[in-house]
Amino acid sequence: MEELKAALGTSWKEPSLQAEGHLHIEEFGTRITADGSLGEVHFRAPFELPPIHGVRMGMPAEELHRLYPGVERISDEREKFGWTMLKTNQSDTLTLGVGIREDVVRIISLTDPTAVYPERPYKYADPSLTAAYDLMMTDPVDLARRPDSGWCYGRPPGIDATRWPVSTTNGMPLRHAFTVKLPPQYRTLGDEYVAISLFVDEQWETPPASGNVGTGGARRADPRRFDMEFMDNDYVLFWLTEEEFAAPLGSPPAIEGAPVPGWLSKSPLDYFGESNLPKTVAEQQAKSVFSPGGLAVNELLAAARPPRGWKNLPGTEALDYGWPIEITLREDDPNVGKPAREFRHENEFSGYIAAYSEEGQALGLERFQDWHAHLGGTMFPMQGYPDFSPYYIEISEIFGGFNFGDGVAQIDLKEMKLEWAC
Repeated sequence: MEELKAALGTSWKEPSLQAEGHLHIEEFGTRITADGSLGEVHFRAPFELPPIHGVRMGMPAEELHRLYPGVERISDEREKFGWTMLKTNQSDTLTLGVGIREDVVRIISLTDPTAVYPERPYKYADPSLTAAYDLMMTDPVDLARRPDSGWCYGRPPGIDATRWPVSTTNGMPLRHAFTVKLPPQYRTLGDEYVAISLFVDEQWETPPASGNVGTGGARRADPRRFDMEFMDNDYVLFWLTEEEFAAPLGSPPAIEGAPVPGWLSKSPLDYFGESNLPKTVAEQQAKSVFSPGGLAVNELLAAARPPRGWKNLPGTEALDYGWPIEITLREDDPNVGKPAREFRHENEFSGYIAAYSEEGQALGLERFQDWHAHLGGTMFPMQGYPDFSPYYIEISEIFGGFNFGDGVAQIDLKEMKLEWAC
């Protein structure tokens, strides 16, 4: 590998952990073994190279067959694109491969069939993970009555002004999105750490310029704090002990020189907007009741009533309330403990079944899509599947007031990574 790295110079790119040793650069590809040597090399026309074991690029197919009359044809998905793939064993540790298209040699490869390659993490199912859970919010309550399983919005427990994270881009305190007490199997930092609190950067307003950037947002030495940046937003996740989860609620710091964030100076309604807020049970029922002219009457009555409820509270008062989280066991999800991947062949080793694949539709996996958030099991990304472990939480925008462009996000609770897509 070191010789290859020197030969490629600036074209060299370290294979990712997910690549399992594969490296492709234009018309050249290789696969690096677990001990750092080359187990495969592939050349594709118009790559120029001298003959390899008598085979040269551009050689007519009939000439190849005269040179190797016993060459073996192998099944390959490239056949549907007009390729014929062949191989011949030169020794126990060397196989010569050839790709022919339009009766001309256009691929030459060398492979060591005994090579051992690095494997990507979370390639197989984890039998120790046996449950998935759905998370739903209920009507807001005063956090003086602490919800048993956690809450969205409001203030976090056990994180005071000295630990409260600050944005590295605008110098303002990050907003507390949710705190959830995890079922035991998802406590990946150890049994002692029972809950997580997630903070998020400004996503709903354009912050004014601040001279405070870089002074209050530095990452502190906290082994239970994980800083994640995605799409120019800061996210900070804390793991909490049982004592911290039950501790007094923290308050955001007052930072000299930093503007006051909108979530602190405005009501939830003014900050998030009506359509971006969760609906109480009464609000959902009002929308579901239909009668001729009923919707217009309801709207007139609502306009005549004085504003009330959590969403109309001043920002500082709204922080004393949270939307409790209810956690329920998800029944009969075949993807528990199986990491989700983008392509079918990547899921073969774990047995993961994508929800909208033919098999997933036959199993009715779309039935698992009704949640505000969920832990593990079948994933519902808006675009590609992130290379995450099966220990993940998938969250909707409403679960803590996010702006994902009408998308959803996933957080890997083992790798401490966040991705979202819309």
